[in-house]
Amino acid sequence: MESRLGAALRPYFPLAAGVLINLSTGILYAWSVVVATLEIELDADRATVSGAQSLCLMTATIGCFVMHRLLHWFTLPQLTLVMGALSGAGIALAGFGQSVAALYVGYGVVFGFAVGIVYFVAMTAASIDGPVRPSIAMSINMAAVAVGGIAWSPGLATMIAGSGPETTFGVSAAAIFLAIAIAAALITLSGKTPPATGTTGLFQDILTHRPRVVIAIFLGFLCIAFVALAVIGHAATMMAAWGASSGQTQFAPMLSSAGYAAGGLVGGLLVDALTGRRVLVGVGLVMGVFLLALFFAPGVVMGLATITAVGLAFGVLASAHPVTIAGYYGAAALPRVFGRIAIAYGLGGLLGPFSAGAIYDAEQHYGTAVILIAVLAFVGALFYACLPRRERLGASARRPA
Repeated sequence: MESRLGAALRPYFPLAAGVLINLSTGILYAWSVVVATLEIELDADRATVSGAQSLCLMTATIGCFVMHRLLHWFTLPQLTLVMGALSGAGIALAGFGQSVAALYVGYGVVFGFAVGIVYFVAMTAASIDGPVRPSIAMSINMAAVAVGGIAWSPGLATMIAGSGPETTFGVSAAAIFLAIAIAAALITLSGKTPPATGTTGLFQDILTHRPRVVIAIFLGFLCIAFVALAVIGHAATMMAAWGASSGQTQFAPMLSSAGYAAGGLVGGLLVDALTGRRVLVGVGLVMGVFLLALFFAPGVVMGLATITAVGLAFGVLASAHPVTIAGYYGAAALPRVFGRIAIAYGLGGLLGPFSAGAIYDAEQHYGTAVILIAVLAFVGALFYACLPRRERLGASARRPA
């Protein structure tokens, strides 16, 4: 017979599963601490190594895009377990392959595709009806990605410096698979299932019945993802270029992740208080202002402040997006509609880190990259400003997507 404690905790299992998944996949936001070592180990330039992260983010969005269809073939726990195994296999291949090709295939393609799916699994699990208010549940879930990044950064830096890529990626692969397997078990034990996602095909009704919403969020997200992922992907190397100490350099990715975690915790609540349109516009403005300040006053202190601010704003956006989209379409349509919009994240992730790396290789400084992404942040804010005034959460749940 189930204990009272077990019965009391069971409704929280789906949210706990989402948090555990996002903690494990937070390795994405600690990537910059391994870049310099991989350049040496693989005898590759920065743009080449950064390209693996860009490819990973692009293939992740393909996973996001197809996830809602995979739920027609797998239960949510089954899909979680399969993708957990695939995530671990990809990371292991990247480490033990000891080549640029293995890095691109293992981390860039296999891990990227799987992590995109489990990211949406986590979002779907957090959206299952439970005792936690939906906006708070989504905020906690999204903040876990950044908390994972904070936890991963020092461990990755220490391991790759002392043991090399093979051991580092091997241990990481095992940890990721174990965490996601536990998450699959929690979803199973909860006895709950996500809302039905409908039967719309992958390429049917792409713009939905509210095309203005999809187009505005897509273009805004494309600009902001380019900006944020360029900064996050180069946080450590940017700080090194501005003369930071080795400790400050390793601290930079942790600052961006800490900012992301804090922003993720409050993003959903801000949408409830201010509306999604205002919050998303604010994200672009905050990023743009700090990046402009960094361009005109480059240095260690301003660099750390900007990296923190970008992480904070991106965290707000991460939890504001799903809450805003659910407000327009309802929770059941969230995986499908957000899966389409997430393509913008992939494009931004593909172009942002790679472009910043290529500009650095050409000019041996980040000045041009900083002013470019500052302008893009303001452009993103303009696109978000084109959103219609949205209903409160759930007001459109009766409307079909």
